[in-house]
This record gives sequence, structure tokens and C-alpha cells, in this order.
Amino acid sequence: MKRLLHYPRSFKTLLILGFTLVALPLAVGLASSALSIRSLSDNSVRAVYQASRASQASRSLAENLVAQERAVRQFMVFGDDGLWGLYVALHARFVDIAEQLAAVTSDAAQRKALAGLVDVEKQLHDDLRASRVKLSPRAQREWQVGVAKRFNELADIARELLGYNGTAIEREVGELRRSATDAERAMLIQLLTLVALAVFLVVGFARVLAGPIAQLGSAIDGLRAGRYERGIAVHGPSDLQCLGEELDRLRLRLVYLEEQKSRFLRHISHELKTPLTALREGSDLLAEETAGPLSSQQREIVGILIENGLRLRTLIEDLLSYSAADFEQAALRLQVFPLRELVEAVVESQRLAWLSRGLRIEVDVADIVLKADRERIRTVIDNLLSNAIKYSPPGGVIAMHGHREGDEISFVVADQGPGVDEADRPRVFDPFFRGRVPAGGAIKGSGLGLAIAREHVLAHGGSLRLLPGAGARFVVRLPLQ
Repeated sequence: MKRLLHYPRSFKTLLILGFTLVALPLAVGLASSALSIRSLSDNSVRAVYQASRASQASRSLAENLVAQERAVRQFMVFGDDGLWGLYVALHARFVDIAEQLAAVTSDAAQRKALAGLVDVEKQLHDDLRASRVKLSPRAQREWQVGVAKRFNELADIARELLGYNGTAIEREVGELRRSATDAERAMLIQLLTLVALAVFLVVGFARVLAGPIAQLGSAIDGLRAGRYERGIAVHGPSDLQCLGEELDRLRLRLVYLEEQKSRFLRHISHELKTPLTALREGSDLLAEETAGPLSSQQREIVGILIENGLRLRTLIEDLLSYSAADFEQAALRLQVFPLRELVEAVVESQRLAWLSRGLRIEVDVADIVLKADRERIRTVIDNLLSNAIKYSPPGGVIAMHGHREGDEISFVVADQGPGVDEADRPRVFDPFFRGRVPAGGAIKGSGLGLAIAREHVLAHGGSLRLLPGAGARFVVRLPLQ
């Protein structure tokens, strides 16, 4: 089900196919239910029609027998041939009605009673026809009584047939009720089965449809995060495969651009260091008065040259560091080391900087052993602490807390400075970005410290974020493994 044997050529075709297959069981269920209802309706109509015809025929037989008896009695009294012809016609009508009733009767007992009624009526007719000459006004009284008894017997059988009709109707109603119950149960089972099948198809096609989309989303996330080392391949319809190939070409283009950028940064940094070295050496010689004594104004100018030369060297080194961090994230040298020991070492290395500003450092780091690139984590902590020292007011407190949260380590560096302006927060980790500094505040840096720290954290599969609130609070989250 994962790849559905072969994907169609387009995502649209796959979508239509999915909807069709999901709707097909429901359509089959509706058609089957309609057929069951139609069959039940036809059976109901047929049963009602047969019961109605049987009841009507039974009543017609009873009425016919009454008419026969009346005609025979009148013939016995008057001896009119017309009355005998009427009886003969009523007998023929009786035979037709009996045949109609036999055609619509399925009950064995009712058919047996009908056969008995027909036999008795036929025997009576034969006897009357054979004794016609005797049927005169002078016929004996006993013969009339016998004929009356025979007709009474026929009337009793006719009433019995009417009773069978009621029983047959009740039986047909019971059969229809059972058929309706069976049909309802069958439709319920069918509905549950088809709904389960439809849910299975929905889940299956959701996975089939979501697979290529998830691959595209993962590829886009990788490009956004700067993970260019893995190729992009999308398994799915042809149009999505083509889209995956375009993304892979975009990945290769980004790799090429990253290489060009890194090469440019290395070259320009190297080219800048050569004349900078000459300027620094010349400034140092002037400061040492190797070329002769300097006036106070000349010494002041030389001091400015030396200070800005050192600052320019720092900027170039930061540029090289960022270039290395941005392009060589895969080269992690993993080590096992205690986090608190590393934090204390970084705090000690910057002792002169925070003591000169009268700051106090609060370190509260749990006993956590971390497996990571020690030097890169040291650079992260060093850059965050340097940033906090730079923006903290004199006499302020810098808090450094580290503890474990599930399978991650959370490390927070917070200062009591002015914080990051709301307009600068979205770009605080951008390379070369330097936020607004209040009047009399810290000197602007190169704008690479936080960018380098973030690149090192991302290389470990972690995250670096700026938390809301007073001051600047940065949180580093790193996986334990």
C-alpha cells in the first residue's frame, strides 16, 4: 500500500483515483441496499396482491354458491329451463373462480380445502344434472332437503377457505417481517464492512498522498536549515518527482554558492591580513619611537592606529571563524566532557572583562556530561557571555543556568542590559547584523558572534533562541546524544 505498486503520472490522477476507490465501496453499498429494498418492496406488493386476489376469489366462491343454491331452489319450485341455465352458468363461473384461486394460493391446507370444495360442488352438479327430470314440482321433499344439506356443506367449506385467507395473510405478514429483519441485518453488516473498507482506503491513500508531500516538506526544511549534504529524491507521481529533481538542482546551486561565498571570505580575509600586518608593525615601530621621539599628539594618533588595527584584526578573525562555522558544520569532533567545568573555564577566561565593569556572574549548572564538540560549545558559551558583558550595565548581574529537560540540555545566559529592541529581534542571529545601541552604551561589534554561536548549535542538532522579557536572555538547547 505504501507505493501502490506504481504511482500514476500526476498527483491529480492519484488524487482522483483515491477519491474514486474510497467512494466505490459506498456506492456499491448504496446500490446493494437499493436492490434489497426494491426486492423487499416487490415481495410485499406481490404478497399483498396475492392475498387480495385470494380473499376476493374466496368471497366470490361463497357468493357464487349462494346464487347456485337460490337458482336450484327456484328451479325445483318452478321447473323453468331458464333457471336451470342460470345454474349452469353459475357452475361454470364457479369453476373459473376456483381455478383463479388455485393459481394464487400457495398454502397446502388451503389448496386441499379448495380441491375438496371443487369436488363436492362438481359431484352436486353431476347429481343435479342426472336427476333433472325428477326436479319438478312433484319432486319428493326428501330430495330438496338433501340438496339443501349439500349446499350447506359447500357453504361451510367456503367459510373455511375464507378463514385460510386470514391465516395466509398473517403468515405472509410474518414472512415479510422476517424478510425485512434479515434485510436490515444484512444491510447493517454490509454497511459496517463497507465503512471499514472505506476507512482503510482513506487511511491508506492518506499515507500514499502524504508520503511525497512529507518528502518535499522535509527537503524544503533541510534547505532552509542549510543542510545541503543529502540529495533530494521524492518517490511519487511523475510531476512530484520532477519537483523533487528541481529542488535537488536548487540544493546543488546553493552548495555551489556557499562554496563561492566561503572561498571569497577566505580570500578577502587573507588579502586583508597582509597589509594589516604591515600597518600593525609600522604602528608598533612608531609607538616604540624607533624612528625617533614622538610628540604627545603623534603618540595619540599612533594609539588610535594601534587600537583600530587591533579592532580590524578582530573583525577579520571573526569573519574567518564565521566562514569556517558556516561551511564545515559536518566536521564535529565529539568529546565527552562536563558542562559545568566548561562554563566555569569560560567565565574565568573573561574575568578581566567582567571585573573591569564591576559585574557579578552567577553560575548554576547541573552535573551534566555532554557529548559534543568541546571547542564549538566553548565558542557558543564564550560568545553569549561576551555579548552579555558588552551590554550589561556597570555593577549588573549575569546569570548562567544549565539543567536537563528530558533528552535535552537547556542552557540560559541572561543579563540586565537594555535587551534587544523589538524591531531587531527577528534579525538578531543574522550575520553582520548589529542592533541599535543606546547612547553611551556598548561599542558595536562585528555582528558575527551570535551568528557563529547559532551555526555551532545547529551543527549539533540543537537550537538557539532569544527569550522574551527584560534584558537579553538567550537559551541553548542541545540533545544529550
